[in-house]
This record gives sequence, C-alpha cells and structure tokens, in this order.
Amino acid sequence: MNPLRPFRRTLCAPLAGALLGASALLWCRQAAAEESAAEQLFREGRALLVEQRFAEACPKLEESQRLEPSLGTKLNLAFCHERLGQVATAWVGFQEALITARTAGDAAREAFARARIDALAPRVPWLRVRASARDAGADQVTILLDGAALDPVAWDKELPVDPGEHVVAAAHQGEVFWETTVALKESERVDVAVPAPAEAAPAPVPAEPAPADASRPARRPAARPPAARLPRARLLPDAQRDGVRDESSVRAAAPGVLDRLVFEAGGFIGYLYLEADKMDVCSIGGYGECYYALSEGSFLAGATGFIGYTATERLDLGLRAHLSLHSSAGLLLALGPSVSYPLGDRFRVGSSLLFGTATQSGTAYTEGYQWSESGSYYGGDMVEASVPLGFSLGLGAEIGMKLTDSPSGSLFLQTTPLFLVGADGVAASLPLGVAYRWN
Repeated sequence: MNPLRPFRRTLCAPLAGALLGASALLWCRQAAAEESAAEQLFREGRALLVEQRFAEACPKLEESQRLEPSLGTKLNLAFCHERLGQVATAWVGFQEALITARTAGDAAREAFARARIDALAPRVPWLRVRASARDAGADQVTILLDGAALDPVAWDKELPVDPGEHVVAAAHQGEVFWETTVALKESERVDVAVPAPAEAAPAPVPAEPAPADASRPARRPAARPPAARLPRARLLPDAQRDGVRDESSVRAAAPGVLDRLVFEAGGFIGYLYLEADKMDVCSIGGYGECYYALSEGSFLAGATGFIGYTATERLDLGLRAHLSLHSSAGLLLALGPSVSYPLGDRFRVGSSLLFGTATQSGTAYTEGYQWSESGSYYGGDMVEASVPLGFSLGLGAEIGMKLTDSPSGSLFLQTTPLFLVGADGVAASLPLGVAYRWN
C-alpha cells in the first residue's frame, strides 16, 4: 500500500472545494460585470432617446439587449428604430415585444406594443424577390439581400424591409452573376425578378500528363482553396451592420429642427358661462351714470390650435389659442403659453396660462342715479346692452384621447376647458371636440 494515498485523499478534497469556489466566484463576478454593463448601456441609450439622438441611442440599446435581453429594452429599441425611420425593423421589434409581454402577463406593455404595431403596419415597405434561379438548382444559386444570403424559403415571398435603397444580387457557385439596386418608400410594394444563371461553359479537358521521371519523387497537387461561405440573411437590415454604420440612412432619418415642430388644429362645441358688469352713461328720463350687470349661459362653437416644439421625448412646449363665437352675440378669445405631454400611448394632457377677453350682448339690468331739470333720483330698468369682460387672465387645460394614428400624426377626442378672471367679471367654458396633431 502506498503510504501517501491517504494524504492525497485528505488533500484533494479541500483543493477541489477551493477550485469550485474560485470558479463560482469568477463566474459571479463575470455575470455581475455583464449585468452592470447591460444596465449602464440601457441608461445611456435611454438618455440619448430623451435627447432625441436616436442614431447614437440604438447601438447602445442593441448591445444592452444582447448582453441582457429584457422586455423594456426591446420596447425602447423598437421605439428608437421607429424614430430613425426604420419602420420595418421597429414593426418586427414591437411584434417580438408583444409576444414577450403576453407571455409575461404584462397587459400594459402588451397594449403599448399592439398600438405601435397597428400604427406602423400601413407604413411598412414590402419587397418580393422572384427567383427564376429556383429551377436552375437552388443548391448552386444564392440570392443576396444587402450582402447577406437569403434563405430559399423566403424566395417569392413578400419581406418587410426598411425604407431606402437595397441591393439584390445572385451568385452561382460563389460568384455573383447579377445585381440590382431597388429603392423603396414607406407603404410601397416592389417585386424584383432574379434571372437564372447563364449556362456554364464545359470545363476544358485536361492534357495528358507527361510521363513521370522515375528518378524524381512525384509532386502532390496543390490543395484547392475552399469556396467562400456566404453569410445567412438578415431580412431586416439595420442602420448599423457588422460594425459599419450606414451613414446615408442615419443622416436621412436623423431628426432636425423642423422635425421637432408640433402643430395641432381642432374644432369644438360646448357651454360658456359669462358674467360681467360695467359703469356707463345711461338715460332713463334724464342723464347720469348707470351700472350694467349681465350674466348669461350660452352655447359656443369655435376652434383651438397649438404650435410648439418637442423639448424632450415626452414634453411639448408651445402656444395655445382659443377662438369661439357664442349664442349671446359675442366672442371669446384666449391665447397663452402651453405645455403638453402624453400619458401612456393613448392619452395626452396639458395646461396653459391664458390672456384673453370676451364680449356679450343681451338684456342687462341697470340701475343708477339720474339727473334732470327737476332734480336727481335713483332708478333701475332692463335694457339691451353690450357688456364686455375686458382684459382677463386665466388658466386652461387639455385632456385628449387618441382615436387613431396616421403616418403624419394622430387624431384626438379632446376637451380644452378654460377659466378667465378680469376686473369686470369672469368667464368659464367647457368645450368638447376633435383635434389633429401633426408630429
């Protein structure tokens, strides 16, 4: 019996435990480092999204999703692609996020993803590659879309692609024999026919080898280099592929100053309450100063508008205006700075500081002291008069619910109540209407 065997057994157990512990510690540190890197990339990407620097935000979100896939990162990445103008990539990304949210039971994110899918679907371009080369032997022909091989299963089928130029090529036995460039716009459908390869010329018959010299050893033929392997296709090319950024597409989709302008126009009907008074010269059997008071509730109809600038991802700053006519033979006008922001994907709220005025006409109660040749006396009467509100200051609100989306903006069911207070009275309106917001 070897006298060192018990010692070896006693020593191996602690060593094995130490090695396992060290391996586990290294694995945990590596996992923590990857997790922190993914979280840091996500935060940086989100910050760039808020600043509307989408061309810089998308690569960071892509890398964060690669290191640590999550539903939140997937939704932000799809939104980033949408704002870059890559509507097909965004459409597919939101579909993947919809499936993940449904599996996780996240109803809010599922609804958000579904709304974006419905909004993007009419804008997606579709490309169909019709392959005449299929009859020539698919095992020898490869169709390439933007430099990546297209699976034969996708031949003759419509594929969603991003707007812009795409290169379709065909290779036979590793050599490209045909190529074309096609440009697609949003909502466009294009078919491209790929021709079959030309008949290959018969291979030349090799010459008879010269008799070998028995005194020399025979040379081994040189090995033939293997054929180049073509990459598999990515059906939705990104703005950045294989580490090389497609600067033309990024420049074309990057938002400029005009892209941040926001316009809104709408119409409404509603109710107006207006109470005002004034002192003026009056005549009831003589001359004097009279006090007029007019309080009316009336029907109003008018228009509202907003023009502003997208300051951040979720905040629009601008100017809001109200103009309406009401049944008390007058008008209401209000104008002032406004802030507007979305609540989720369907609702929008806002507030305004308003300056305005209102006019009205009707049967007003008047009273005052009258002077005549026989003296002065106090009297009152009901007379027809125009009693304006005068310059007023107030507040307005905006509450809207999105009805539908379109490529240029959204249609909202909207109410914009306001309240004005002036030295001569008060006015309050409660309208309801529709408004279209161009983004």
